[in-house]
Amino acid sequence: MPRQPVRIEIAAMPHAKAVEAAARRRMRGIEALYPSVLEWYARSEPPRHDGQDARCAALVRARVVGGRTLSGDGHGHDALAALRLAFNALEQELEEDQASARARAAAWLAAVRGRMRGWSDCR
Repeated sequence: MPRQPVRIEIAAMPHAKAVEAAARRRMRGIEALYPSVLEWYARSEPPRHDGQDARCAALVRARVVGGRTLSGDGHGHDALAALRLAFNALEQELEEDQASARARAAAWLAAVRGRMRGWSDCR
């Protein structure tokens, strides 16, 4: 079970329990790599019957430290494929967010070090 608050919505479809279990497994794996995740939301929908889109849809959101919400969506021939694509897209967003945070931290550290140069001469 993921450590963070989780909300999963699965529309009436076959294998709903398998889809939910797959979502929870993927959430656990992502939490191990990205501890900045604070909250989860996942939604899976069956194909529309109006003829417009004959694929399942999935949406995954993660709220991360700093209050940002990152998301990924996917469409696939079945609910598990759509969910996998949505999580893949979310992981890409998390990686970019983490890289951006590292870049901001490096810039801040460089600025602090620049200001500290010469302090030892002030004694």
